[in-house]
Amino acid sequence: MAVPKLADRAGEPIGWLTTVTPKGRPAPRPVWFVLDGEDVVVFSRPGTAKLRHIEANSEVSFHLNSDEHGGSILVVSGKAHVEEGKASEAPGYLDKYASHYAGIGFKTPEAFDAEYSVRIRVVPERSWGF
Repeated sequence: MAVPKLADRAGEPIGWLTTVTPKGRPAPRPVWFVLDGEDVVVFSRPGTAKLRHIEANSEVSFHLNSDEHGGSILVVSGKAHVEEGKASEAPGYLDKYASHYAGIGFKTPEAFDAEYSVRIRVVPERSWGF
């Protein structure tokens, strides 16, 4: 069976970004994401634990949920970089998520951009799956 490709799963609504705590423990969090080439891009509120974890240790993993049979496993490991940038400017982000903004309390893309004002770029180094 071929290893799933991240690009083939880019339409999935939720991914899991796992950072490493200061005590070396994994800290997975569900995130909205888009791909920018081969990189995974997510947005965060400033001052979150995941940003502190990335500042201390940029090694992260990103994975997607399995299919209903426990297959289509894909795990990507790489380095996370914190950047400036707005979700509304990330290619495909508004197309994928803008219709969900009201459901989490945001009336406009600008309101979401103001709250989730930190871009995290995960640059993949390797992946595995089945």
